[in-house]
Amino acid sequence: MEDKLAIVTGANSGMGLATVIALAKKGINVIMLCRNEERGVKALQIAKDESQSDGIELMIGDLGSIDSIHRFAEAFKTKHNKLDILINNAGVVSLKRQETKDGFESMLGVNHLGHFLLTNLLLDELKASPQGRIVVVSSGAHKWGKIDFEDPYFKSGYNVAKGYG
Repeated sequence: MEDKLAIVTGANSGMGLATVIALAKKGINVIMLCRNEERGVKALQIAKDESQSDGIELMIGDLGSIDSIHRFAEAFKTKHNKLDILINNAGVVSLKRQETKDGFESMLGVNHLGHFLLTNLLLDELKASPQGRIVVVSSGAHKWGKIDFEDPYFKSGYNVAKGYG
């Protein structure tokens, strides 16, 4: 599997970091997509130490910024012409209403719209892989989630549970 390449979003902690380590242990080259460089650098060292792999790279990108997602995708494409695995893992929970740089409610913007854009920008590279895969990490919160198309960004009333769902 040494010629396989994966991207893991939200790779600096939790399930994202654990996923990076597990993939690297299997010989898969992994790009850790993190929004915070300082936390990303620390996590990169942990991932390399725990996996005993040098096939891990850190790239910076903020799923709460359309411009940052485009910059990441372009930087990726200058280095790579195929992608075997995209793991959309990053997620935020905001107790108080917050917005992304582009004005979207943060949980919708990062957890859904940011990953949607990233995936679409990398579709050609995923299709270039003989068995390209997209993995979307989710929670059971979708059971109570419902988009209010009259107020999708919760400008008229914020509820963390409904927003996350």
